[in-house]
Amino acid sequence: MSKNEFEGTSVIPIRGNEYGMTDMIDLWRSSITFDQQYREFTQNSIESIQRVQQKNSLYKGEILWTTCKYKGANKLTIIDDGEGMTPEQILKNLGELGGSSRNNRYKNFGCGAKIAGLSWNKYGIIYRCWVDGEGFAVHFLKHPITKLYGALKIDEVAAIPIPDSEKPSMIDQHGCQVILLGDSVDQDTAKPPSEKLYGMLKGSKISVDYWLAARLNTRFYTIPVNIKIQTDRFSYNRERKVSIFGHQYGLNKEFKKTDEICLNGAAVKIFYKESAKREYSSGSDFVTQGQLAVLNQDEVIKIDFSGKSGTNPLPAWGLSMLRRQVALVVIPDKKFTQDLERKTLVCEGMPIEVFLNSLKEEFKEKMPAWLKEIENKMQQEALDKDNDHEERLKKLLSLFKKDRYRNSLAGEVDIQENEIRRASSYNKSDHPSPDPNPDLPPKDEYGKIEAIFGMKIDRSKYTGRRIKAVNEFPEIRYRKSGPSHFVGDFFKEDYAIEINEDSYLTIELANHLLKRFKSISPKNMIREVSKHVGFALQQQVAHIHNRTDASEEEKQAILSPWGLTACAANKDFIIERLSTKFKAQINSQDKMLDTLQSLAKEKTIEDSSIHKYNPNKYVFNNSRKR
Repeated sequence: MSKNEFEGTSVIPIRGNEYGMTDMIDLWRSSITFDQQYREFTQNSIESIQRVQQKNSLYKGEILWTTCKYKGANKLTIIDDGEGMTPEQILKNLGELGGSSRNNRYKNFGCGAKIAGLSWNKYGIIYRCWVDGEGFAVHFLKHPITKLYGALKIDEVAAIPIPDSEKPSMIDQHGCQVILLGDSVDQDTAKPPSEKLYGMLKGSKISVDYWLAARLNTRFYTIPVNIKIQTDRFSYNRERKVSIFGHQYGLNKEFKKTDEICLNGAAVKIFYKESAKREYSSGSDFVTQGQLAVLNQDEVIKIDFSGKSGTNPLPAWGLSMLRRQVALVVIPDKKFTQDLERKTLVCEGMPIEVFLNSLKEEFKEKMPAWLKEIENKMQQEALDKDNDHEERLKKLLSLFKKDRYRNSLAGEVDIQENEIRRASSYNKSDHPSPDPNPDLPPKDEYGKIEAIFGMKIDRSKYTGRRIKAVNEFPEIRYRKSGPSHFVGDFFKEDYAIEINEDSYLTIELANHLLKRFKSISPKNMIREVSKHVGFALQQQVAHIHNRTDASEEEKQAILSPWGLTACAANKDFIIERLSTKFKAQINSQDKMLDTLQSLAKEKTIEDSSIHKYNPNKYVFNNSRKR
């Protein structure tokens, strides 16, 4: 657009209609979370102190969230020793949308505190400001008669002088106090929020003492230098304050190792700890569990974790096993901007959620090797805890077992001369038998031998006792011997099968399953396929050895590498068994997600017992006295 084209022209500025602005503020309440107001008022106080620090670099400011009494009710209030505002500044900055543009760092043009504050405090917000030692108070509210938002005028006066006796002790010559009155005169605005008001922390962190500290510590990633922020504990012990240090402080205290990687359009900070248990503290005033946070302009704009109305997002980022031991902080490039309510980030119409989805696969690929190794190890340990193969083989033992006996004078079974009576000696103890082959000749005496005084003694009529403790299944071992059509080898002398994890069959099945179950690492998928191939071959070998009358030559041919590969190529069985196993592992997570999504649909933004607008509750004092 050429400027020359519009030389000598002008526009009639767009101005707001008071009724239209009232409707907009009411509508904003449904799109702004209740805890946004605490961020806005805190940020206003920070910027007010920073304006003083621009003139005096050594100035150390303070911000305190505490309580005060208003018409007998307990009200939440924030006090700072920033530059303060004159009556004219109060009315201009708070009475106009876009009226406050005093070098705001985040360019919300004065809309944040007014919109978020008035949306959730229809009974009003009282500003008490001091400049050069003089103080004035202005009450902003939604008038119950005119239904308009604005500064309350009593006897045509809006700014009421404040005597020195009512000035907070932490304010000297300049500062500000904002009192949040809520939706009714009797509402206690210092109480923890209703669980129905999920807010940024998803309905969690609502202890009486730490609910506000948790919200501020989560929203502000770091706290500016030379600014001290504290909150009351809002209980019987008002002397003990809670200091606000910022989200990064809590993560560094809880997580012992950090790393950072660069993705296309964002950097990702990685925080890791060895144990899933909390180590730093009870976590009352910090969100230190596994999480995904989005950072912008040194603030946490979005955070997902396993709260009362949320699920852990890290499995989708390739950290299913470490979802409670890792925190990710995503820092998008500057091309993203915040919306007016400062709830989310947008780039050319694309919400941050869409952008995050585009980062997941790239993160999995560029995940630090040390982190990927831990995830894979824990994943394999979890898969190994599944005793499915061992238990199933025990249940099937009778189908593969050949009756075996030992000579015994007290035996109940007559032993024939051609019967093999020695059981398998293979076991998984620390000291395995040197002869695990179950088909070795019996070591006990049998038949006619030279024994007593040089005389031939006929022992062929001895009876035998059944051997019960028998392991008919061969040992499974794994190796990597390069691509091959052969899935493995059988070693009769060891009574063992070696599975080649590099075989074409193994890789083919693993790649097929990885397309359906992307959360399983390729390494662990290959091992799971190999285990199921081994499970099948254990049964084949046991059956040939114990349930057939095949000769040694026939057994050698059947159990050759070609024979084993043919036996193992039951692809449908392996795919079905592994699909069932993996589905079972994620089934509980899916059920939890469905439950939480149902709860989210049913949630009601407004708690009618606290926030419903009822003009009959409003009481006004028509005197100038505050």
